[in-house]
Amino acid sequence: MEKHLVDRFIMDYVRPLYGFALRKTGSIAEAEELAGRITLEVYQSLLRKPEVLDPASYIFRIAHYVWARSVGEKARSSNHARIEDCEPASGDAGFGAIIDRETAGELRREIAFLSRQQREIVIKYYYGGMSIRDIAASMGLSGGTVKWHLFEAKKELRSRMNAIRSIGNLGLIPIRMGMMGHCGSPGHKGDTADFLSTTLRQNIAYAAYRKPLTIKEIAEELGVSPVFIEDEVAVLEEYGFLDQLPGGKYRTNMFIEDPSAAKSEALHKLFAEYAEFLVERYFRRFFTMADAFLETGVYVPGGDANLLMWSIVPYAGKLLTFKELDKVTAEETYVKRKDGGHYIATARIARDFEVSFDPRYYGVCGDMHRRSDEHAINAWQLDTHWCGREGNWRDCLLSDFVSLAHFIRGNLPQNEANLDVYRRLIDKQYLLQTDAGYEVNVVYCRDRQTGERLRSAIPKPSDEIREAGKKLDGEVYRINLEGQPEHVKPYVQFFSQNMMGNSIIRPYVLKALVDAGLLKEPEPHRRKGISTILFIDRD
Repeated sequence: MEKHLVDRFIMDYVRPLYGFALRKTGSIAEAEELAGRITLEVYQSLLRKPEVLDPASYIFRIAHYVWARSVGEKARSSNHARIEDCEPASGDAGFGAIIDRETAGELRREIAFLSRQQREIVIKYYYGGMSIRDIAASMGLSGGTVKWHLFEAKKELRSRMNAIRSIGNLGLIPIRMGMMGHCGSPGHKGDTADFLSTTLRQNIAYAAYRKPLTIKEIAEELGVSPVFIEDEVAVLEEYGFLDQLPGGKYRTNMFIEDPSAAKSEALHKLFAEYAEFLVERYFRRFFTMADAFLETGVYVPGGDANLLMWSIVPYAGKLLTFKELDKVTAEETYVKRKDGGHYIATARIARDFEVSFDPRYYGVCGDMHRRSDEHAINAWQLDTHWCGREGNWRDCLLSDFVSLAHFIRGNLPQNEANLDVYRRLIDKQYLLQTDAGYEVNVVYCRDRQTGERLRSAIPKPSDEIREAGKKLDGEVYRINLEGQPEHVKPYVQFFSQNMMGNSIIRPYVLKALVDAGLLKEPEPHRRKGISTILFIDRD
């Protein structure tokens, strides 16, 4: 065979041959050595052959021969096995036994790669000894249908036994999702982190993200049996994380970010630049308006204007949105989940790389809204590095704000029945114990009028900010779109629009204000109460 054809075969089979070697040895080092020997043998054999009608079968036989020969060599060198049991001579009974055992194992593996229905029929017929009539009755099928499935299954098994089944990238190097979240409202079963809590589910979602795959193709990419995939896929499809498409294929329905140092640096530079712009063109004036904010009647812990700014600045940040900049609405992108959830699922692949900035300062969770018409309250909260709160959205509980509102209204008696409630509010630093009694450590508006006055006192953003926001959105979309598949473009657009009002830029604003000396870091006993506003709507 001509050298350029042989070179092409070798390139096509390098990864499958490594997967074959890895399965046989279970060791990366041994697999590399075995794969190298197989590749050399295949290369030399193909050069000698004028033509190969079935390359996969031919290469597969060579791979088995080289592997069997390596088994014999190990046996002879270790003296732990009899030579005649492992010697890979083609006429030797020991070699035949090795191949028979290997064939039986591969047959069981290939049966696992059949469809669920064909697998059940094959197992019942060949392993369970059931007749075609009994199988048909137990599965609600006709005898002809059972015969057809048996014929197709045997044809599929014969074909696959003569081929080298490769392990996909995720079978060799599985990914791990380090950050999983949502935009919208989670259901009673939780959010993305709960449904993708296992490495297997994370890799299923990632495997079918860029192109639709069948269960068999997902299994091959992950290097596991489809038996372990089917139920997981069914759950993910049932709750909207996978969409079933024609042809038995599945496609992931969520937004997955695969970060890199270059992308992280580009976004960081962009957000830092626009945060400085917002500080100079918008937020700096807030620090000359402290008296105007306090005159609205808003309650501020200790009357400390600095604490007020830690809440009013990030709250005002969410008002920097412009409806005309929204190209995709939430309703167009949110997925209704079986457990009552209504959200876009998001995830970020864990990648190890270094960046020039400290990421701890720029993490954020929010905007979190907790509302109760029954108790006439509406609470807002944003979590950043400076808050020191733990648990993010899971620990931002409506019940805590209801309890706090009861305390403010004088409806939370200090008795044994409310002991745990007080402990919880103190632990959250929503209440502080002082020599004079309890002090509310959260900014709040005691009635509807106060809330309206406070909102009205917040300066309106200028047209200049709107135009800058439009430019920022375009740049973020360009960066976020890189490497993303076509079907998630609406999600990319959704997460790249109205970035001036997005929570992601607010830690950058707070960091710029701290660096400029306008904001002073809160004292430790005040930290958990900042970036929170409770609106009590009582007349």
